[in-house]
Amino acid sequence: MCTRLEATLLRSYHVVHLIAGTALGAMFFSASMGGQQMSPVPSARSQAGPQNSSFNKPQDTTQITTIRTFSNLVVIDVVVTDSQGNPVRGLTGSDFELMENNKSQAIRHFEEHTAMPASSIQMAPTEKLPPGLFTNKSSAPVNGPVNVLLLDYLNTPLASQPYARKQLLEYLDKAPPGTRIAVFALTNHLVMLQGFTSDMQVLKAALTKKKGAAQGSDIMSDSVNGGPIGNTTLSDAIANDNPAVPGMVTEQMIDDINRFEALDASFQQDMIARITLDAFDTLARYLVGIPGRKNVIWYSAGFPLNIEPNINEADPNDSVVRNDDEVRKTDNLLTRAQVAVYPVDARGLFTDPSQNYSTGNMESITVDSGAAAATATMTNLMSTAQEHETMEAMAEDTGGHAFYNGNGLAKAVQTAIETGSNYYTLTYTPTNTEWDARFRSVKIKVDQPSVKLSYRNGYYAIDPNDRNKFVAGGAATALIQPTTMATAMIHGGPNPAEILFKVRVRPASAPAEDVPLKSNQTNPDPNVKLQGPYKAYGVDLVPDPRAVSCRQEPSGNRHCSLEVWTFIYNSEGQKLITASNRLHTYMTPADYAQLLKGGMAFHQEISVPVRGQYYLRTAIHDMISDRVGAVEVPIAEVAHLDPLQTRPRL
Repeated sequence: MCTRLEATLLRSYHVVHLIAGTALGAMFFSASMGGQQMSPVPSARSQAGPQNSSFNKPQDTTQITTIRTFSNLVVIDVVVTDSQGNPVRGLTGSDFELMENNKSQAIRHFEEHTAMPASSIQMAPTEKLPPGLFTNKSSAPVNGPVNVLLLDYLNTPLASQPYARKQLLEYLDKAPPGTRIAVFALTNHLVMLQGFTSDMQVLKAALTKKKGAAQGSDIMSDSVNGGPIGNTTLSDAIANDNPAVPGMVTEQMIDDINRFEALDASFQQDMIARITLDAFDTLARYLVGIPGRKNVIWYSAGFPLNIEPNINEADPNDSVVRNDDEVRKTDNLLTRAQVAVYPVDARGLFTDPSQNYSTGNMESITVDSGAAAATATMTNLMSTAQEHETMEAMAEDTGGHAFYNGNGLAKAVQTAIETGSNYYTLTYTPTNTEWDARFRSVKIKVDQPSVKLSYRNGYYAIDPNDRNKFVAGGAATALIQPTTMATAMIHGGPNPAEILFKVRVRPASAPAEDVPLKSNQTNPDPNVKLQGPYKAYGVDLVPDPRAVSCRQEPSGNRHCSLEVWTFIYNSEGQKLITASNRLHTYMTPADYAQLLKGGMAFHQEISVPVRGQYYLRTAIHDMISDRVGAVEVPIAEVAHLDPLQTRPRL
């Protein structure tokens, strides 16, 4: 059994994100091991902070909020509405019946959440950090609805974008005071346009500035009007026109052309699916650090589809692509982050783009054009039906609602936010305690007539402390973790918060040099220009050790598998210089207890060109649980700080 999304969402290839190189710096655990290095690593040039630095003290992990739970506790948000679509309030836990795989489950915890006035919404206090110290803990509502607008420029044609943006601006003009929204955009990766705010003018500015302006997708076949992916011009021409010389075009040639076109369309669809899945992965990892339900209103058009067998090929299954593990991973990330997706077809009511002859050549119309037009119309109808099925599947699997075949896009946003602000939270511990990675269906009933329930229809029973267990080879033997770290390290993306941490970034005391540090790697792409001199910076990262999953072995010892990356980007988003560390180590129970008590810390050094505008992005990845945290820092915010003098005693 699988989710409806898994059955309809596009399967995609694993896209291998190449790292320009891996350079080992110095990686240390903190004083929990008496200052001892836990794994042999090469020495690295290092500078450290003053002796009175707060980094010389044991990390107070009580100041880092964590929402980790390692018990098999399932959280389900349920929206209950009447026949008119209005929220049904005042239900109690005894009104609900909950089944997992058709077996009754006891509800351990029950809460009702209702829309509240703006004056009652509280924001998480923003921690005031000294210069040079940063964190990936997000400021967001702690007791009110969390709403995200996701503008999908990857799948939405240019012709539909202005209307969708106009409708969003119309909603912001009429939004209830105090409504807090964050705005993201999906191009070839996820970008945060505006963090959570109730200032509608700020939100409107985010939709109209450069990153929020109309953008065409270079993956779409027709970035202006949209339509099915793929180009069948050559096969159509051969089918409709007799060759000049009989026998010039053989059946084998036709089969080869059909296969090429099918594989090309499959590749494009697969690429879109991979980027879309990565975007939802990144968004879920960012939102998981914010408590409660999150409503993601996804404005899109060409939703990722199944890559169905192509009947025009000699082998119809030749272009089929499956990537069940990636779909399963995305589904579980959304589940754990309590994200409900509300897809909105940004095209509204639209005409068949295949019948748009405004840019065509009338002289090309022949006696066969009618048949070609009919085929194009049928293809578009099938494509649109599949797109809407995917919308329904995404909404059903996450407890949201899909909106399409209507022009009330502003109303769709209003409905999604209002609906997502009135819900019930049910938690239970499944009677089946085995982490078998299989899908478990969830069914909820309310003993009241004419009510509709919207909730997540199930989850995958994957160990939260070892999400790589179901992947062949496991995390410890994998050479790279392409999806997780590559998406976490995208310049300008949101800061994932599965692992909360603080990081200090300070310039080193050594003078600038003509070449980068030997422990760094520079981008080998000849189109990426690097010019010295270079200033070295120290990066000291202190995570919450309880957010790191050190897997317990049968012997009782703990296995920790971590990696830390730091990248330097220029103002154009080009990756210039990288530093990375990887650590696999085993600890006795006593050592692990000391680790939890004393904390852990990591030190890296990286070179930055002196002249120009640059950004430093650093992340830590737990390769066992696949959790990640990241922070991005403009170098301009730290370049003027006093340099480090000695290595901090972590």
